[in-house]
Amino acid sequence: MIYFDNNSTTPVNKEAAEVILKYMTELYANPNSIHSFGVKVEQDLEEARKNISEILQVLPSEIFFTSCATESINTIIRGVTRANKNKGRKIITSSIEHSAVINTLKDLERNGIEVIYINVDKNGVIDLKELADSITEDTILVSLMVANNEIGTIEPVDEVYKLIKKKNDETYFHIDAVQALGKISFDLGKYKCDFASFSAHKFHGPKGVGILYKKRGTRMYPLITGGTQEKGMRAGTQNVAGIIGTSLALQKAVEHLKYMKSEIKQIRDYLAYNLKEMGAQILTPLDNSIPNTLGFFFPNIRGDIIVNGLSEAGIYVSTTSACASKISSESRIMKSLGYDDTNAKGLVRISLSYLNNLNEAEIFINKLKNILNFLNY
Repeated sequence: MIYFDNNSTTPVNKEAAEVILKYMTELYANPNSIHSFGVKVEQDLEEARKNISEILQVLPSEIFFTSCATESINTIIRGVTRANKNKGRKIITSSIEHSAVINTLKDLERNGIEVIYINVDKNGVIDLKELADSITEDTILVSLMVANNEIGTIEPVDEVYKLIKKKNDETYFHIDAVQALGKISFDLGKYKCDFASFSAHKFHGPKGVGILYKKRGTRMYPLITGGTQEKGMRAGTQNVAGIIGTSLALQKAVEHLKYMKSEIKQIRDYLAYNLKEMGAQILTPLDNSIPNTLGFFFPNIRGDIIVNGLSEAGIYVSTTSACASKISSESRIMKSLGYDDTNAKGLVRISLSYLNNLNEAEIFINKLKNILNFLNY
């Protein structure tokens, strides 16, 4: 098996999996219980929070745990909208955001919120002038991704933060950093923002754990109410095993960053070169993208045909993001880049992890050549 779909999900780090099992079968107490067993588990939970906050270079009190990045995104967007409705009802985003952002904002539009969708260039980079011109005194939030999930483009979010605060210091900035953490050197000292969202299963942590960063002093209402867990910002008993496993998985991902920047990038670029020689058009800007991601298409060939052909050979890639692939075969991202409906159905995404190697890439190229020959391409 060759797994090249790591932007969709990653295998859990083995050491993290062992820790998760331990906290599911041995140290299983509720961290909110007042007995010594519960207090012990709470201390371990808070140590995990501290470890994550140190990697992100923020305060432990600014880190909150959710069930996934989609919940973190919904909490931030909906929570900021409710808490700041007296300041304005305008939100700005881009046309290439993840469906967790786009569909949440479309729902808010139906309830009277004005949403501005900023355009991007052919490489997927947002138009900074259009963004600056769109920020007004009633803009309460700007929400942008750090790295695109389909083509890997890295957005100039550090410039965006400065731009926002210059135009309106009271406008909050949320970054969707799901595809950045564990793939590039990332911390919230460099990538400044007011809110950020992350997902554990994108960096070899478990599914079912999201991370939400809320800068101290920002206004946001909780999405899920009930108990006082997470300082009242997210009710419900915490997924202790998953959170502690996430902390370890993130540490391991950070340790592999040099490998991602060197070997994995070289493998990605090797794939790009060979695919181009085979007639593919490369969508990913290789000099401005996360090193593991490669989006491409072959004109007049649907992406799902290639995905299914490779799947029969035990090689797993994807078309659009996993959250959208069963709804539509058409890439919304490619259409935002200016491609027509036919080509937008051709997207194929390769996304590597630190577990992949060059031999797998060579096998992939050979299998793909066989598929193209079968299709008389």
